[in-house]
Amino acid sequence: MSPPIEGSKPHAVEGGLLRNLSVSQLRKFALCERAWFFAKVLRLPERPLKARDLGTAVHAQLEHYLRTGQDVLGPLAAAGKCLLPAPGPDLLVEEHFGQPSPLFADGIPLTGYIDLVNARRLAEGVLRVTDHKTTKSIASYAATSEQLASAAHDAGIQMVGYGYWAVLAGERFPGLKRLELEHLYFQTHGAKLVCSVVATVSVEHVRDEWHTHVEPLARHMRDVARATSPSQVKPTWSACQKYGGCSFQALCLNSQSQGSKPMALMDRILKPQTPPAQAATSTLATAPTTPPAPAQAAPELELAAVLPPDAPKSNPALASIPAPEQPVQAASDEAPRRKRRTKAEMEAARVAEPTRPAEASLSLFVDCVPNCPAEPLAGYVGRMVAKIEQECGVVDIRVAPNDSPLAYGKWKGVLAATIRAEPPEPGTYAALGVAGSELMQVAVEALEPLCGMGHFVRGVR
Repeated sequence: MSPPIEGSKPHAVEGGLLRNLSVSQLRKFALCERAWFFAKVLRLPERPLKARDLGTAVHAQLEHYLRTGQDVLGPLAAAGKCLLPAPGPDLLVEEHFGQPSPLFADGIPLTGYIDLVNARRLAEGVLRVTDHKTTKSIASYAATSEQLASAAHDAGIQMVGYGYWAVLAGERFPGLKRLELEHLYFQTHGAKLVCSVVATVSVEHVRDEWHTHVEPLARHMRDVARATSPSQVKPTWSACQKYGGCSFQALCLNSQSQGSKPMALMDRILKPQTPPAQAATSTLATAPTTPPAPAQAAPELELAAVLPPDAPKSNPALASIPAPEQPVQAASDEAPRRKRRTKAEMEAARVAEPTRPAEASLSLFVDCVPNCPAEPLAGYVGRMVAKIEQECGVVDIRVAPNDSPLAYGKWKGVLAATIRAEPPEPGTYAALGVAGSELMQVAVEALEPLCGMGHFVRGVR
């Protein structure tokens, strides 16, 4: 669908009122309400994308070819020539919805253009409506025929909308019984592949889908259009990297942090759970007069903090040694002297200190192999990396887009914080090939402070 020329129509939202819609707006809203709010309510510009520019060029070539028959198709568009109908004046190319448009959603008029309407089989009651799509990978991103037929999916909103427009423009398409809703895909990376995905549906089907799914969606858009702040609008984090990446990611995260319920990046990555140490603190705070039974007492562990590399290492063993009782003294100007403990007292304290089970310790052998069974650390690191990639919607955290919270090396801090918050299960791990992997280097640095009760051994290279 080609957008109308900028300034050729009034703004979609004026004074908090939704004036007009397009199927692209409906689809954008279904994908992420907050992204639509930034673009249509706040009217913030979206950044240019090379992929979008390439798609515009391919659409222009296809439009000229289908209108005139002149073969101006570039290599990308030419790959799909075999799937295009023969050019001719009976084809409706870049067909406008009309003025006024017959298509409404919750009383709001829809405007727009359709790439191609082919009525050559209308005598059989069949009309084909086509939207041309450029995509990086057909296998990864092409919609299915089921999705095109359902307005519950963002791809289906568009095609059901086009189909319902044709139904409402019935005087132009007499005898219409079935609609072929087609996405014609052109792959932009790798092999020059093309693919036609078609959903054949009835007139009654598109009508039902529109009233069941799109009408309520437009009604909700009216409410969102009246919001006064992005923090009042629901975001969809899984959509951040779709279709080339959202232009408003940085603004979105800032808006979320200013809202009533902050949602920082780490809040989205980490599971909402209470660490055991915090849970114990909470229990003691609510019932200070009920000391825990001796059998349930557990050694208090020191939580690793984010410290500079040259900070002195802490010793949890010393932290657990109870301080000797000091007699109450009257206040004086002279600072009290610390009482020196004898060797016997220190030995008694060490014996009385609760010991941590051996299996509860974390040992890490870096670029060396221990003389005991050890689990490769790479498996754990891979799970943490995959978790961050899934939440942030990136293929590789090391090459995240420039507007991603992981860009410019920030992924290292996010990965380190994730590892410190969710360390591996106690045991012995071997990290091999660390010098050749930035991921493993970050993981080893993050885990080193957590090996206080176990072993941290680095091999000699």
